[in-house]
Amino acid sequence: MKRIHSILLSILFFSGLGISNAQNTAGEQDLIERIIENIAEQEEESPDYTNLLEEITKLIQNPLNINTASVHDLEKLYFLNQNQIEQLIKYRERNGEILSIYEIQLITGFSAELVKNIAPLISTKANPKPIIIKKTQHQLLIRSEHNFQKEAGYNTTSENSKYLGDPWKYYSRYQMQSPNSGIDFGFTAENDKGEPFFKDQNSNGFDFYSAHIQKKSNGLLKQINLGDYQIKFGQGLSLWSGMGGKKSSFTTQNAKKSQGVRSYKSTDENRFFRGASIIISPLNGIDIATFASYKKIDASSDADTISSYASSIVNTGLHRNRNEFDKKDAVKEKLLGGYFTWNLKNTQFGAAFIQYSYSPEIKITEKAYSQYNFTGKNNYNLSINYQTQINNIHLFGEAARSKSGGIGILQGANIQIHPQFNLETIYRKYDKDFHAHYSNSFSEQSRSQNEEGIYIGINFHPFPKWSIKAYYDQFEFHWLRYSSNSPTNGHEYFSQIEYTNSDKLSVYFRYKQENKADNVNADFINTPVEFEKTQYRLHLSAKPAANWEIRNRIEFTKHKQGEQNENGFLIYQDLIYRFSQFPLNISLRYALFDTDSYDTRIYAYENDILYSYSVPAYYNKGSRFYFNLNYKVNNKITLYARYAQTKYSDTERIGSGTSLIHGDTKSDVKLQLKFRF
Repeated sequence: MKRIHSILLSILFFSGLGISNAQNTAGEQDLIERIIENIAEQEEESPDYTNLLEEITKLIQNPLNINTASVHDLEKLYFLNQNQIEQLIKYRERNGEILSIYEIQLITGFSAELVKNIAPLISTKANPKPIIIKKTQHQLLIRSEHNFQKEAGYNTTSENSKYLGDPWKYYSRYQMQSPNSGIDFGFTAENDKGEPFFKDQNSNGFDFYSAHIQKKSNGLLKQINLGDYQIKFGQGLSLWSGMGGKKSSFTTQNAKKSQGVRSYKSTDENRFFRGASIIISPLNGIDIATFASYKKIDASSDADTISSYASSIVNTGLHRNRNEFDKKDAVKEKLLGGYFTWNLKNTQFGAAFIQYSYSPEIKITEKAYSQYNFTGKNNYNLSINYQTQINNIHLFGEAARSKSGGIGILQGANIQIHPQFNLETIYRKYDKDFHAHYSNSFSEQSRSQNEEGIYIGINFHPFPKWSIKAYYDQFEFHWLRYSSNSPTNGHEYFSQIEYTNSDKLSVYFRYKQENKADNVNADFINTPVEFEKTQYRLHLSAKPAANWEIRNRIEFTKHKQGEQNENGFLIYQDLIYRFSQFPLNISLRYALFDTDSYDTRIYAYENDILYSYSVPAYYNKGSRFYFNLNYKVNNKITLYARYAQTKYSDTERIGSGTSLIHGDTKSDVKLQLKFRF
């Protein structure tokens, strides 16, 4: 840990604190980094960020005019909770048009840090003239990715494990939007690295295809969706396909905002609906939706003396060899359902019903921890939700039931106690036999099952340029888990202090501690032993000049379980440069990391090409660098390129199984073309 490179990066880091002529740091990449990284740190599975990245990019390209934006429009701003939206509208009604972004700091609940975050997404034009786009817009993305070091799966002699394709990933997406007709049409095609392309089992080309068409109108028939779509409804207890978001530094912004039915444009091959959906609006403020879906999902199959069944659901979406192809489309999934919403002035009510059927039946492997998991051919969820605003209090909640009789409950409140002090508390209780296959609600685990907890978060602005955020979450698991052979409990604490000077720089310090129990290998039986994981982070972001942006971070982590103590650190330097007279943007990072094991891994978001993302876990010992190029050829064509390399200093083997790489280096390249016409 006492290497020269570490010292040099430390000097760069702390010298950045002395910048005196920096400008506004609310850069687009800094904004995206905060959102994605906060989500990634809490996810046990790797979600698809494509839709979220597209939403943020659209807002950056077409900022929301907050002088004319409705409540629904303001809900698209990821950083605002319902109390802040309510206060903004009241301020606008009381004082007229907001003339400057900096005026927003005068609104109750808004701070310099919040204004910095939303600045790239909003506009405050006086007497804005809406831009009416009549021309149909088309966009085509073509992307390829390549690993330079071949994994063991390409060279193995095992016929069942050998990769059938080459180490290239192929991706294309077409999007057509017609503002006059309200039609949104598109398709996506993806082939992962190692999957056969136009040969063998994929003789028709790509491994995964997705298509959608959406039609919106202002009449009784409000919206029609055909093809692939997703639904995000209520607080996510029964209907929230796609990414949901967990605990993060957005400590008082955990109330979900229903988005209804939306076109599906991502590449997660399981968590979406395929079929049709219709939304009608018989009366002002009332929406009624019905939907039907049929698709095949991946699963491991098994059989007993009576029949075959699915022993586990597989969510990787990878079909590189015969073993993985055996799991492809093994289960047929049929869904029918609908939801109802009623919007009043300050209150919204909703109810949803969804029924599933699977063929063959699902029978999870009989382990002690899986005793209460879903088994069978049929399931259903019934849920009700609400949210209401009472002065400075926003109440929200949802209750759901599954066919098993298991109940899921979530109740929360966001209270603006003082103009500069916001409090949020959430109670959740998910029974061990609560089965909701498309849930993604607030929780400690990836599934809304076998958990009870209470969360308290605060957001305090003691001075105009300072913010203090913190949360405490106490949780309990009443039944066994995959990683624990007995019921356990735990807690998590987070705090962050940040200084934001919109004309100079932004710097924050973060402390986070988690206590939970997981199994420890023993001679006779694996026994849960409590562990404590602690993280410290210091991060700086600034613009030394108009075209330059720098970001620096140093982070330490500690993991203690029983007699074992492990440590790790990460330090990196980011440089971003945008040419003034030439349509080229460059970003690069150099990072050093040293961790004792995977338990002390550190996540860090990396800048990437448009609509792509990278959130690697840094662990073991080594260095990593990447650089991105973004070149605008003309108004219709943009070229993106990225190269990344990780070099380890303590291993000659990277990964395991068919993903094993012999050597100490892993590198890859991404190339993408965007056409607009």
